[in-house]
Amino acid sequence: MNLNNIADNIVYRIAGTLYWTEDADGSIWVLLARRTYDSLLGRVYSYAIPTVELKGNENAESAASRAVHDELGIMPETASFSKFFSEKSGNIEVTLYSKHVHRKINAKCKGAYKDAMWFCLPDDCKIDDGDLLLRDELLAFASSLNGKSIAV
Repeated sequence: MNLNNIADNIVYRIAGTLYWTEDADGSIWVLLARRTYDSLLGRVYSYAIPTVELKGNENAESAASRAVHDELGIMPETASFSKFFSEKSGNIEVTLYSKHVHRKINAKCKGAYKDAMWFCLPDDCKIDDGDLLLRDELLAFASSLNGKSIAV
């Protein structure tokens, strides 16, 4: 059995949604969920945009809607999702949407996520260099708010 051939045939497609709002002074707030992992160093956690793996022929927007429902317990309205990040590298695809809400809403996390918090951009999001994907995702999101073109 050749493991390289098996790995070449695995396709991993994920999608998610970043909820955001702004307060009276124009500060942007984003809702990130906390995942907990057991590692050799003990229990660790990280904050992330809630995502799920696409099922079968499911499209990315439907999966992003499911991520919000399954992981945050929020009933989403997909009609107002805006794609801000899409990347494909080999057999891995990541597609992220944003959803503007008029106020901070509460999330009731379940699944892989243990809780969720609202973070102010960029002040609260001092993201470690080790978490390059989240940093790149948030930079892409911030860029989308300024109306700049994002390469996909």
